Amino acid sequence: MYLFVYGTLKHNCVGHQLMGNATFICSTRTSRKYAMVDLGPFPGVVHDKHISLITGEIYNIEYGLLCKLDDYEGKWYFRSEVPMENGMTAQMYFLKDIPSSKKDKSFLIPSGIWEDKMDEKAKGTVENILCTKKNLSPGHQDTLAYEVHNNLYLNITNRCSARCTFCIRDMADGVYGYDLWLSREPTLEDMITHLRALDLKKYKEIVFTGFGEPTTRFSVLLSITAWLHEQGIKVRLDTNGHAALINPGTDVVGELINAGMDAVSVSLNAQNEELYDSLCKPVFAGSYQAMLSFARQCIAAGISTRLTVVKVPDVDIEACEKIAKDMGASFFAR
Repeated sequence: MYLFVYGTLKHNCVGHQLMGNATFICSTRTSRKYAMVDLGPFPGVVHDKHISLITGEIYNIEYGLLCKLDDYEGKWYFRSEVPMENGMTAQMYFLKDIPSSKKDKSFLIPSGIWEDKMDEKAKGTVENILCTKKNLSPGHQDTLAYEVHNNLYLNITNRCSARCTFCIRDMADGVYGYDLWLSREPTLEDMITHLRALDLKKYKEIVFTGFGEPTTRFSVLLSITAWLHEQGIKVRLDTNGHAALINPGTDVVGELINAGMDAVSVSLNAQNEELYDSLCKPVFAGSYQAMLSFARQCIAAGISTRLTVVKVPDVDIEACEKIAKDMGASFFAR
């Protein structure tokens, strides 16, 4: 039986002696994305949150030893078989939930590599990027798309990599009368089925926006974009520009180009990094520079690019407009 380990059970880590006579097979990564969380002296992986591929080691292990490791991992974890990037499958431990005693000290590790925990500690707890509204009202129905200003807006996630102080989510359940909280994230099939039932040609453009950061579901976003592009539909992405941090190791702009993305609207939100961090409270360190880099790359790749700000105190609208102009982007203050 194969076991995939990614934290303290790895070679040269504090718990490796517990692996006993298990035989090392190889180092690899999972073929699916999960969320690795730094819980202090050890990591955990959240099964149903899709942030990055997890890096670790595969061992051939006897069933009796596996049972002992189950006891060692304890009540916080469960074990499941998952596919690996190299084609193998192996058992892997996942967190049942982030323990309440650890939530204030749990940090996302965006790379999915345990050794990066000291370099990539996020500014907020993992709950800040995995947040969703609980206790939805009885009879709640998810809004997958909504019409405003002759555009169709797609609502594919409630996850976000920032907690902006001016975010509408903290003031209302949606916009224009639409409740945008989701009971679950719609699948690609859900979205395509919904879109097939609409007359898409009547819209000026179809926009990824909604109540979360669309690039947290990058593969779904790309698939929908490609499907729309094949039909000659103009597609725009409204984004905070953190895609490269959310999807490390991915050529984000190149993938957007290949899928057929026509335009992006990037939330600039501040004239400098200090104010940006204060207003937007990003999960990832370096988010402001990552956002600017994303915008520049989009412009260089020929994607129509707009920078936006929200009119709140301390934001210098003229300075922000100059940043956009100097970059070669259009500008909008809302």
